[in-house]
Amino acid sequence: MLGAAVLAGCGGGGSSDTTSTASLSSCDINGKQQDLGASYVTSIQVATVSCGQAEKVVAGYHQCRLSNGGAGGTCTSAVMGFTCTEGSRQSVPGVQYNATADCHKGDSEIKSTYTQNF
Repeated sequence: MLGAAVLAGCGGGGSSDTTSTASLSSCDINGKQQDLGASYVTSIQVATVSCGQAEKVVAGYHQCRLSNGGAGGTCTSAVMGFTCTEGSRQSVPGVQYNATADCHKGDSEIKSTYTQNF
């Protein structure tokens, strides 16, 4: 199952709602997918921020989200100075959902995808 979750986060495809002109770089989170706050964080992409910093922001975002409603919660507070918005959730009712989080601070951007089990 983990392999499928990892593969789901790889590659391009999909549309982006961001208006950022910065080029995003992918972070290698192999082996860390279950340690970043959600059930599985499947990808992290960054612009003008390090992958190490991005991992901290992503983990903080999920901690905030879980503290504000549990597995189905949302985070409306800034995380380490980043303002994060969540994309639509694609769910299997009562089981899990997949979503994206897009965090911005100035010219810095962190885009992540994740799976959250209920």
